[in-house]
Amino acid sequence: MSDEPIQDDAEMLDDPEAGSTWFLSVVSVVVMVVTVLGLVVMFFDFADAEIDRKIVDRPAMSLETLKLDQQKVLTEYGTYEMEDADGNPVKRIRIPVNQAMDLVLADERSRSEAESEPSGTMATR
Repeated sequence: MSDEPIQDDAEMLDDPEAGSTWFLSVVSVVVMVVTVLGLVVMFFDFADAEIDRKIVDRPAMSLETLKLDQQKVLTEYGTYEMEDADGNPVKRIRIPVNQAMDLVLADERSRSEAESEPSGTMATR
């Protein structure tokens, strides 16, 4: 078996041409680089979109809860306790802001009306 001559098959023994090998290699590298760069761009675009959707655009639930609690305090009656300058606890009543503005406005109107009317009990010299 080892004494048999090797057949010269011209197609099997020829080397490929260098020009076509270089062309195929360069095209393959360019396609790979473009594919990798495209995937990197897509990844970071999707990552930024997810960050915007989950963090930036989504309001913090704790801040929303705090805002709702503050709105509730501004629109409802209630009591609270605080300390005066001597350290004694003082109970206070909380009223809605709209009603407080109405009370202040009515008080100022009554003061301005009282000041504009001349009083008959004034002492004269």
